[in-house]
Amino acid sequence: MKRIKLLSIYTVLILLGCSSTNESVNHYVYTEEPTGRRLKDIVADKYPSNVYIGGTIQYRELNGAKGELLNNEFSYITPANIYKQSHIHSKPNKWKWQAPDDWIQQAKKNNQLVRLHAPISPQSSKWVRDDARTAQELELMLVEFMTALAKRYNNEPHVKWLDVVNETITEQGTWFGPKPGVTAWENPWTKIGFITDISDKFPLLQKLGVPKYIVQAFEIANEHAPNLTLVLNQHRMTSPKSIALMKELVMYLRDRNLRIDAIGWQAHLREEYVDFANIDSQAIKNLDNLIKWAHQNDFEFHVTENNIHIKNNKPYKADIVAKAFGNITETLLENHQAGVVGWSLWTLANAPHFKAKNIEILGLWDEQFKPQKAYYEVQRVLENTK
Repeated sequence: MKRIKLLSIYTVLILLGCSSTNESVNHYVYTEEPTGRRLKDIVADKYPSNVYIGGTIQYRELNGAKGELLNNEFSYITPANIYKQSHIHSKPNKWKWQAPDDWIQQAKKNNQLVRLHAPISPQSSKWVRDDARTAQELELMLVEFMTALAKRYNNEPHVKWLDVVNETITEQGTWFGPKPGVTAWENPWTKIGFITDISDKFPLLQKLGVPKYIVQAFEIANEHAPNLTLVLNQHRMTSPKSIALMKELVMYLRDRNLRIDAIGWQAHLREEYVDFANIDSQAIKNLDNLIKWAHQNDFEFHVTENNIHIKNNKPYKADIVAKAFGNITETLLENHQAGVVGWSLWTLANAPHFKAKNIEILGLWDEQFKPQKAYYEVQRVLENTK
């Protein structure tokens, strides 16, 4: 069944044969209703507890076609970057709460659970990334932001999870840290310093130390966000070295009597998406083992930011893309009886990378919001996994 999205004034003018303007105008396109049940309806029916299937969009997309898609398909949402320090607390004594608060009201209206993607992370403000910032200045900004955020949203019933720190570990199993300047993808928070007095129970941490900002962020969240599920969210968690350091880190936080409830894996897949398309691959086995380890240690496990990055000169292989998304979802579902699992789609519809011109980012819908084979594969997995 076809349906027509709202058309912009620009589109209407074209249809009427009127002259166009030079202004850049967003307009909605034709789309197609998927067959079968919506993803949120399947989850509510078959997995009323322990399974969360969600999606992500930007704040500016709330009132457009992507916002409609998000509300139709998902009862669990992650507002993309609007809760990060770079937006809310970009400078000392400067706070921007209107957009974050507005999104909570939207979630209430649509009866959606929210994961606050609000970590102390590389996506910090330019003020924080300034090379001249001292450890004392950075520590003050961290404390101010995390304390204000946790207090503001701790008692919101629709807010369920809080990403406390994000992207702390490199694929080589070292701490992600600062770079010169303010434009690079970097993590300035390590300038606050390191904890070095560490038990020999944690040999990797004994060697590397533990960044103070990670401990401080969880201390603040423990104190001021007792109602929220606290998440350590990690990117590119596909190498043995990065996984080993992550495991030591979360157990070290527990050893300090800090509550940490969940592990998140971002799952921005690049060339390795082909490996995830094979259900018998080592990539899937590693994911399955990591979920089992998390549940054995009383952590929830979430795939938090799943999408696929391909180069524009590479062919789009619908079957492989579908299987990659489907196999990740199936692996989570097969572990859901042992503990909470979640899957969140970071890119709903295919789109060019916002920075890299030669990269296309893939989701479950195409550019015109038509469901792709990947959508129906995730739908099939949800309907049929026992």
